[in-house]
Amino acid sequence: MPFPMSPFDESFKTDVLITLKDTSATPTLHKELESTLQWLCRAPTVTSFRVNTGKSNKELVKNLIQTQNRALDFKIIVNSPLSEDIIILKHLKVNISSMNKFPKEVIVDVDCATALLRGAHIYAPGVMAMVSGTQIGDYVSVYADLSKKCRKGFLKIYSDGAKLFIGNGLVKMSRDLLFGPDSSPKGIAVEMIEVTSGSPQLGNFLPEGYALLQNLPSILCVELLSPKRGENVLDMCAAPGHKTTHMAALMGNQGTLVAIDKTPNKVLQLQNTCQVFGAEALVFQADSTKILSHSTTSVCIGEGPPFLPNTFHRILLDAPCSALGKRPQFRNTTSEKVIRSYVPLQRKLFSEAVGLLKSKGRLVYSTCTITLGENEGVVSWALRTFDCLELVKPERSYGETGWPGAGLGEEERSKVQRFGPGGQVDSVGFFMACFVKR
Repeated sequence: MPFPMSPFDESFKTDVLITLKDTSATPTLHKELESTLQWLCRAPTVTSFRVNTGKSNKELVKNLIQTQNRALDFKIIVNSPLSEDIIILKHLKVNISSMNKFPKEVIVDVDCATALLRGAHIYAPGVMAMVSGTQIGDYVSVYADLSKKCRKGFLKIYSDGAKLFIGNGLVKMSRDLLFGPDSSPKGIAVEMIEVTSGSPQLGNFLPEGYALLQNLPSILCVELLSPKRGENVLDMCAAPGHKTTHMAALMGNQGTLVAIDKTPNKVLQLQNTCQVFGAEALVFQADSTKILSHSTTSVCIGEGPPFLPNTFHRILLDAPCSALGKRPQFRNTTSEKVIRSYVPLQRKLFSEAVGLLKSKGRLVYSTCTITLGENEGVVSWALRTFDCLELVKPERSYGETGWPGAGLGEEERSKVQRFGPGGQVDSVGFFMACFVKR
């Protein structure tokens, strides 16, 4: 989908090029960056589900999807060859210029608009404005407020700032209910019937715990980790628990799976996700930069951190990051200071992981961002810092090779996976690398 204004300014582009020594970026890297920034402004062309094999199966979930959206051409539901638990839906190709524009309009904020282009409906808090006289059952056109100038409850056609056509929907809540002085409305305000991204509107139709809407790279990084039954496995930054439940499914709930998060509310969310998906995991609230014990006293894993060195067969470090791989992005105000703050944290977490990993154990490092410093930069630092680590190439690679400019050679860059434009599957921006401890 064409984007009328870039959400990224020149200083942001410079920030993305952060390297270990802040060296000048290569022309190749500049070309990769420009292509990636344009790609980030567009919605993905696929939607992916991960089936919870402990409660359901691929055929059952596929049939439920088809039943929910009968207008969805069955041919675009693809049985993914990646694994037994992935379903990929290719979006319909849309001619935006031929889509109807209704006289009544609804304005939503950019976060809501992003969700709509990924298949959501409009929930009450996301509605910024609705034209006066709009009734339940009316068809409306939906626009994103790109310039953030629309006042809550505005009742005319909005023309004071930049707006972007998102699609069309059916009104389910009246203006009085949405903007009344004493109302705190919940639920779907507008049910989307078509969006410019071609994504099907799926809604919450699956029985609890059957499957999860999950970005494909997030699924693939757990498959790259490949946890086995009977192993000790650690998810260092686990909330909200989507990857944790995937690990539990691959392990058949046989072994010891430890999931850690630092924030109390996120730990509660993590516990709930595990319960819904039937994942047996030991969940602990802890700071994962401080979970390696320096004591020689024996510690039981079940008692929680700190853990002794060489405790885990496999570790997933899905690290806190600047999260710049989100698609589509309509506005981005991330500062250089914020971007730079993540690398020291990622290195601390990585150091703990290396200490906790058993000999011949596997460590997967992943982020949902695109910056060089947080991705290839961390990999380059790790290889220089830890002689015991070997960067290994995945058996199946569905991303692109790494970017130049952070000290990785061509062979090393071929072993990491960067998800961006030109990849085999058009998903979100993501990065992953796999290490084995000698």
